[in-house]
Amino acid sequence: MSSRALRKLQGRGDVMSIAKLHSESSEEEDVVEAPSVNKFALLNDENEYSNDESHEVLESPAKSAVHTTSNQSAVKKRNKKMKRKNNQDTKIKDTINEDIDKLLEVIEETKASSSKVPLNSTTDSNAKALRSVLTVEHRFLNPDNELRKIFGSRALMEDASYRRRNQAKSNRGVWLTQPQNNWVKLGRTGITMNLIETKNGVQYFKYEHSRDYQDVQFKFLDAVETSDHRNIASVLERHTYHVDSLVTFSDVYKVHDDIKMARELIERALYCLERSFHPCFNLTTGLCRLDYKYPENRCLFLALYKHMNFVAQRGCNRTALELAKVLLSLDSDNDPLGVSLLLDYFALRAAEYKFMIRFAQEWGASRNLPQLPNWAYSIALAHFHLNQEGDLVKADKCLQDALIMFPSVLLALLDKCSVQPDKKVTACPHFKTTESSPAGLSILCHLYVGRCYLMWKAPDVMTWLERNVNVAMQRVNDKEPLVIDSERKRKTRYQKPPLNVYRHAMISEIDGVSSLLPLDIRMGTMLSHDPLPPSDTVTSYTRPPRSSSGRRVNPVSLFFHSLLPGFNPEDPLVLPEPNAVDGEQGEVRGNVQTLMNAMRELLHTFQQPLDGDAEEAEFDEEWD
Repeated sequence: MSSRALRKLQGRGDVMSIAKLHSESSEEEDVVEAPSVNKFALLNDENEYSNDESHEVLESPAKSAVHTTSNQSAVKKRNKKMKRKNNQDTKIKDTINEDIDKLLEVIEETKASSSKVPLNSTTDSNAKALRSVLTVEHRFLNPDNELRKIFGSRALMEDASYRRRNQAKSNRGVWLTQPQNNWVKLGRTGITMNLIETKNGVQYFKYEHSRDYQDVQFKFLDAVETSDHRNIASVLERHTYHVDSLVTFSDVYKVHDDIKMARELIERALYCLERSFHPCFNLTTGLCRLDYKYPENRCLFLALYKHMNFVAQRGCNRTALELAKVLLSLDSDNDPLGVSLLLDYFALRAAEYKFMIRFAQEWGASRNLPQLPNWAYSIALAHFHLNQEGDLVKADKCLQDALIMFPSVLLALLDKCSVQPDKKVTACPHFKTTESSPAGLSILCHLYVGRCYLMWKAPDVMTWLERNVNVAMQRVNDKEPLVIDSERKRKTRYQKPPLNVYRHAMISEIDGVSSLLPLDIRMGTMLSHDPLPPSDTVTSYTRPPRSSSGRRVNPVSLFFHSLLPGFNPEDPLVLPEPNAVDGEQGEVRGNVQTLMNAMRELLHTFQQPLDGDAEEAEFDEEWD
């Protein structure tokens, strides 16, 4: 039994459950058995009857009314028995509580001894820190729990999708998503997860594709190259749980403002991936890794990232924070999607200020978090909220250091908050360094301002900011050593950001950030299922060459692909023959809106219910 269950029994004081678990202790105390209850005696007003009393009531009710003296003695006798039994139950609880305390001590000692790993390098010490910082609980991964806490269960029962999730019978063992009862039953997906190695207590896993799934993946890649969504829909029609098709088509629905369907497709992809987890793979420990260099692993990263954003849009900031921690723990050394650039944002939205300060203390040196503008300003804001009614010395110092190190954030932040800055601020040369800032620093500052500006619009926060801006300008005029050192760092660093910063900027969907990217990245091919693949990619299987015989050329796609630098006129882009997306509608027409309507009908009517029930599911409007 786990320590949580033992503590629950200990706090609840369930005598019957505890006596059942510890029968030896109960035998030593010589517990008197509770008398069995006669079913017919329950018809009377009394709550409990012994066997003798119940038979007496049934045999001669008139006689029992006459002999009141014998009844009173029987009641007294019964009260004595119950009092003696309660005393004995109290003794049992005290004895078992002592035993539970001993068991809990043994469990804690076992955990402490098992967690001791020989520290041979800095990687081992980082793994030790990960166990405490990135550990999550399963209950925080379900957005319905947070919505229920905010609005109550009665309000959620009006949501049709919430009712379908509660009615589903196949949601056992899944934590990332809660499947609905109208989803198609998940069979063999062709995706498995294998354990590669274990180093210093950290386990490394990798997804594997079966031969049949590889064939489907090749068809999907052919459909992507045609730049025609009808071909991707054709793949998704035949293979409902093909992950890359679900992720790609989710973006199509999102572009056309159908957030409900976009979110549902991502949830289906996560459901398929989580069902394929290795038995030893645990999302909550922070000690399970998936290397991003393997293309098979990247779908989980992207699906988790998109799911995290959808959850945050519904106001579930704590759930989004826990998902960000899970996403960072999957490949904490490389952070392929730049989760460290938004982890502070979700921590502030969820009011987890202590966690953010602790994370910065444990990861600050190894991750260079003070060199990121988002962490410099967010840490100051966290200290402000923690000590708002007390001493703000720590918060003031952090904010002044952030203003000195990253001055270009201030004017952009005030402009985003629709605040007119003071003339002496706009005239200060220190805060007019936006044009001379390196490209990498401009991207980082733009990401932070576009994401976190709402948290600076509060009147008390703006007053605090104004006061510290005046102090920072005075320190700049005094030419403090920190001012000179910060200017030197801005000129020498941030010249060429790593690839994960560019990848994060491309998938962040923040207005204006794409224009700050280098020209070669902006003009390159952007694949929604694999944005900016790393240079150290390790492929497990190769794609066979395609033949263009028997197929026709899509002139529109050919024109747009001819604008790319790597276009080869000898190998023109081809388009497969159109397939019917819906059997009743026939061939799908060329416009995207018709295609989306057909896919929506396909996903809701073509599928079988998860629980095998043939009844129709309700399709009410989803409360969002």
